[in-house]
Amino acid sequence: MPAGKARECRCFQSPSRYMQGPGLIQRLPKFAANFGPAALLIIDPFFYKDFSVRVPELFRQAGMRAYAVEFGGFAGREELDRLVEYVKTLPEIPDTFIGMGGGQAMDINKAVAATYRKNWISFATALTTDAPTFTHTIINHPGAQNELMFHYKNPDYVVVDTDITIQSPPWMLVSGIGDALATYIEAQASAANNNVCNSGLDDYKPTMLGMAAAKLSYDILLRDGVAAMRAARAHLRTPAYENVVEATTLLSGVGCENTGVSIAHGLQAGFGVLPKHLPHGTGVGYCVLVQLIVQNDERFGEIFAFNKAVGLPVCTADLGVPAQQRDELMEKLVDSVYGKRWNVTNVPFFFEKSTLLDAIKYLDEYAAEKK
Repeated sequence: MPAGKARECRCFQSPSRYMQGPGLIQRLPKFAANFGPAALLIIDPFFYKDFSVRVPELFRQAGMRAYAVEFGGFAGREELDRLVEYVKTLPEIPDTFIGMGGGQAMDINKAVAATYRKNWISFATALTTDAPTFTHTIINHPGAQNELMFHYKNPDYVVVDTDITIQSPPWMLVSGIGDALATYIEAQASAANNNVCNSGLDDYKPTMLGMAAAKLSYDILLRDGVAAMRAARAHLRTPAYENVVEATTLLSGVGCENTGVSIAHGLQAGFGVLPKHLPHGTGVGYCVLVQLIVQNDERFGEIFAFNKAVGLPVCTADLGVPAQQRDELMEKLVDSVYGKRWNVTNVPFFFEKSTLLDAIKYLDEYAAEKK
């Protein structure tokens, strides 16, 4: 995400279309037909066996053509090069590229489509991050900082078939809620610090619409998040579930891209030093609590209770950190980001590295009292 002081110009960007509801996989040929008769499906390994047969048949029935390729599972430079070369082996360059799966499958799809200056669709099968709506791709580099690849537009369509997403493991929605929970809290801190928005387009400040989307996402999560998780655990598609899907995908995605990030994302970026791997959004949800402590924010108690209710971490034990290694690992975590990640200090006041460490320890004390 970009850093820098915003000037007077404002920026807002978003997908061209957002579609959410049951059975939308059936409509993919109709959506893709707006751009031409040929499509490439880049499919997550988990869904490849089913979707690589089912979806091309839908295109055939519509008088169109769909080619399918299995995503390698890791959005790195090598995989991007492989898929770019694969397209050259096809009988034609597809008019539309459709990424089907989780965040990495959709990210790599954007990058391949952008290479050929074609249209692309994000078809989300899990709701763990804001990736479906974003204009950028995260290119992973093992053992090093990830690379942000900004594209010339957002997805043409974002399609969420909730008949499919409701069958995903509940922890995926927990991660999505954690990622979305940070959006408005970080947007406020970033705006107060006059930082540029996350669009990647120079020195633009957020629009009021971007802030409103972030706030609406936050409000829906606090109102419907617990009920949505109850529905997700039972694989029941309820109105509360549908509301939270929109909040975690469209509203958080548009809200984050058109505002800014702060401590929560900055601290989570260092979680690679911890012994247990956590989904991105799950870690962000924990770091929201740390940010609220650093800000001395009155919302802390409410958000702590919300985290516990939906299944987000509230202490270092929940992160898989052994008690006897807590101080050592938390110091290592803070050292890995403070002074190295600009967003970890993207707030309108100065704080020391020790403030972050004390906030983490305070959160452990608070969580122990609330058991």
